[in-house]
Amino acid sequence: MSSGLLIGELANQFGLSTQAIRYYERLGLLTTPQRTDNGYRLYSQEALERLKFIRKAQNFGLSLQEIKQLIELDIYSPSSHVAFKKMLQGHLQEIDQQIYKLTNTSQILRRKFEQTNYLIPEPGKVYSLSDYQGSLLSLMEEVEKKAQINHKANLIDKAYNLLQLYSSGERNFRGIELIGAKLNEAILNGCDLSCAELMLASLNEACLEKTKLQGSYLSGADLIGADLREAELTRADLIGSDLTDADLTNSHLISCNLGGACLKNASLKGANLSEAILIGADLQGADLTGAMVLGSNFYGANLEGAKGDLRDIETFQD
Repeated sequence: MSSGLLIGELANQFGLSTQAIRYYERLGLLTTPQRTDNGYRLYSQEALERLKFIRKAQNFGLSLQEIKQLIELDIYSPSSHVAFKKMLQGHLQEIDQQIYKLTNTSQILRRKFEQTNYLIPEPGKVYSLSDYQGSLLSLMEEVEKKAQINHKANLIDKAYNLLQLYSSGERNFRGIELIGAKLNEAILNGCDLSCAELMLASLNEACLEKTKLQGSYLSGADLIGADLREAELTRADLIGSDLTDADLTNSHLISCNLGGACLKNASLKGANLSEAILIGADLQGADLTGAMVLGSNFYGANLEGAKGDLRDIETFQD
């Protein structure tokens, strides 16, 4: 019998079932093995190394389909290395999105609980006239109404306090929560808003020159006509944001996510868009003169009327 491992021996080395090994074969992750004289599968050293790769790739959070794509590219080739990096970047952004959603959901539920706790007495306590005594449905409606009112008031206070602190010389606002805040025409040049939660915020015509916004969450935000010259937006989430007519000259947008964003007539002259995701973005009339787009993904983006050297733009599908 030729040297090699039987399917059970191979499976045991990696803590897998024999069914899993057969499944990998059906997917094309493992090549069809040779057979012994008795008809048993016999796996070579190459299969052992392939399975090591599969298990290691799974530890990085890659799906079997993604692993298959890397194998098809040849795991020793530079193209597989680039694809691997993009896959990791995509997974990180997905996780970040889940964190944003969970954080936002937690904050909303906490506000509702605070209102519920105010309206309903503790067990064993006698109801007073101020306690809620309607139906459960009307209670829920009342809680949502009060929570929304309090949230809007809180946002107004936070936005006002931010501007007051800025005018007094404060510049560090890292991680501030301003979801849906109204900051149109605000002057916030040179401040630190890294990792700030600004989803759905209104920052139309805001002055954000040289402002630090790396890792900030700006999905769905309105930044029409905003001044973002030399702004630091590395790894920022700008999914679905509106940057029509915005000035992003010499800004840093490395690895940021601009999927589905509107950048009509925006100035991106000299901007660094390396490894950025602009899938489905609208860049009609945008000025990309001198912009760095190495490794960026413009798949499905609208580049009609865009200015600049667009030869390096990748419009491939991951």
